[in-house]
Amino acid sequence: MINSHTSFGKLKEVVVGRELSLTKRLSDITFKQFYKSAINESVYESPFDSYHVNMDLIDKRNEQLNDLAKTLEDKGIVVHRPDTLNKIVPFTTPSFKSELSSASNVRDVTWVYCNKLIETPTYVRNRYYENTLLYNVYNKVWDKGRGGQWIRCPQTDLSEEKMDLEHWGDTRDYSNVPANYTMAIDGAQFLRIGKDVIVNVNSYNQYLGYEWVKSFFPETNFHMISVADNHIDGCIISLRPGVFLVNPIYTNIRDVMPEKFKNWTYLYPEDLTVNLDVTGMTDIDIRLASSRGMDVNILSIDESTVVVNKRAYGVKDILSKNGFDIIEVELDNGEIFAGGIHCSTLDLVREDEFISYK
Repeated sequence: MINSHTSFGKLKEVVVGRELSLTKRLSDITFKQFYKSAINESVYESPFDSYHVNMDLIDKRNEQLNDLAKTLEDKGIVVHRPDTLNKIVPFTTPSFKSELSSASNVRDVTWVYCNKLIETPTYVRNRYYENTLLYNVYNKVWDKGRGGQWIRCPQTDLSEEKMDLEHWGDTRDYSNVPANYTMAIDGAQFLRIGKDVIVNVNSYNQYLGYEWVKSFFPETNFHMISVADNHIDGCIISLRPGVFLVNPIYTNIRDVMPEKFKNWTYLYPEDLTVNLDVTGMTDIDIRLASSRGMDVNILSIDESTVVVNKRAYGVKDILSKNGFDIIEVELDNGEIFAGGIHCSTLDLVREDEFISYK
């Protein structure tokens, strides 16, 4: 039965992603805009529409994802895996052409909340049909006849003129959204805390996607903030009632949080991560996320136990000092693959409640 209201209730069932087993990666305008603050300007302005990742690196990533899945299974958690993608699958929509992406960062294109599984409207074109690799899982867990819902987003138009390409920090009038924009928001923009959901919104596209998702949950208190260009789970994660783990670059994040959560404890790990050297990993110098964001991208097993990257030294240190039990795993090169442990997992069932936390 699909059931998840928080990021910290006792985890019972989860999906662990699989990395694309091909070296080619697409980098069209939607890709470059989505990762604009992470990639350097020369890459953003380049005419290249693809790049390549070292195959040894891909194999290592998949081995580590397999190890992550086994670690969770050893804790008694039911683990599901998407289908493997090891060939180029081109596709065409009325507005663009692309090639299918692997279901690696499964947190992004699906949002699970309460008893609903929602396929969210992606911003990046090659992820348009990514969820089809997860249909083997969804068919197993969908609660037909038991009140659960599986909801797919409308077919969106990801042509360039439909995308809000202005800087994420620019002021926008969300009460008067231009009619030409299409909805586009990832599941990783939603931070679930029982009856409250905090959502990172930074474009007209994301605002429309946020409003669409919100329409399914009339009893939930949604709080819209704008804190980063990318996903909220690289900025802040709720560890248990009263405690957040925060990316140390967001020193003022408390100021933009909903009033009821400003008195929670905000844990800022010391930045002890060594900068990533991408030499030989890719054929262009590209990073899609920060090391700090990947370090705080953890997965809670329950309110006292967290799965943390072995090399996230600052995160491990501060969590240990605050009474959390740590399960170490290796999931390297999140900056290259745009995903840490939280991004690479999607919790389907947690033992938690639809209540208001204070």
